[in-house]
Amino acid sequence: MTMWNSVLLASAMGLAGCGQGTDGPRVGGMTECTEAAVGKAATAWVKSRSEMNAFALEHLDCAEGWAVASGLLGPENAPPDGPQGAPTSLIFQQEGQFWIPKDKARVCGTLNPAAPVQRPSDAEVPAALWLPGCAAG
Repeated sequence: MTMWNSVLLASAMGLAGCGQGTDGPRVGGMTECTEAAVGKAATAWVKSRSEMNAFALEHLDCAEGWAVASGLLGPENAPPDGPQGAPTSLIFQQEGQFWIPKDKARVCGTLNPAAPVQRPSDAEVPAALWLPGCAAG
């Protein structure tokens, strides 16, 4: 085995172990499913659609690298004694150190009108998150 092959093999073995345990830092980092991390992604996504809107995270569900952020979506300048917004759920998938917003129409699967609250077989969203993410607002 040449010196370069040894170096490449050692590098590959070292990279294969990255992100596999809790013994050291992960290459590129991994985001966590926390209200702070997902809430930041949700706020950024809502703001990218309209500077006038705001999202108030009320509940977070996570499973298998996916997250459902449930809360109120409404105008940023909503009066304190008036309507604050509409109940909404936003779906995100973890990709390394980022939470990527997902289109419900693509990841929730094809709904069966006869069973509207049953997870379709073509859904990408994990079963544990389908009901709060896809069947709810």
